[in-house]
Amino acid sequence: ITSIMNRVRNLKNKYRNEENITDEFNYTKISADTTDNSGTVNQIMMTRNNPEDWLCFLLKLEKKGVPQMDVSLLNRLIGRYSQAVTALPAEKYSQDESYARILVRFAELKALQDPEEARDQFHLARLNCKKFAFVHVAFAQFELSQ
Repeated sequence: ITSIMNRVRNLKNKYRNEENITDEFNYTKISADTTDNSGTVNQIMMTRNNPEDWLCFLLKLEKKGVPQMDVSLLNRLIGRYSQAVTALPAEKYSQDESYARILVRFAELKALQDPEEARDQFHLARLNCKKFAFVHVAFAQFELSQ
């Protein structure tokens, strides 16, 4: 019974922590300037710095507009994806699906600006995340579009 109670307590704490992170990703606690998001980025890097948190943050940032139509959003997204790729070591996260999704989306966004850099990013994703089929499919779609 004690073991079960400890697990329940741990789950409650975990749920509360995830709820707080969700609030932070909604930009209500960290950064008053929603275009900068540096507070949220700093929070991610200071706490767990894991691909799931980065992906959640980046996807919420993408919902602010259409990168294909908004050059400033595209540049901001590319900067943040670049920051995420730099902050997450490939040796540690190459088996993580969220990390693979970050690499693929970064390459897709780069394709809107510079296809050669995008090709390099796709090669990096394929090299580091070989086991995920969607990485190879995204690269094939990119090559087909070129």
